[in-house]
Amino acid sequence: MKKLLVITATAFMLTACGAPSVDKLVGDQELLAEVGMKCEKLMAQGKSTDTKECNNAREAAKKIAENLMKDMGL
Repeated sequence: MKKLLVITATAFMLTACGAPSVDKLVGDQELLAEVGMKCEKLMAQGKSTDTKECNNAREAAKKIAENLMKDMGL
């Protein structure tokens, strides 16, 4: 019973944290890749990718691309 309570509390805390922010995803490319894979999986299953997490990942990827272009002088 105690294990179930610990698992439930942990799951609640993880979901309460919400989707990673755009800035966090820009700064943590591994996390961005993980979120991107999760969104690709949703898309492959025919599910909606119009979620805060997927939208933040798209925005982070766009921001990274813009920064690269700016650094290259384009």
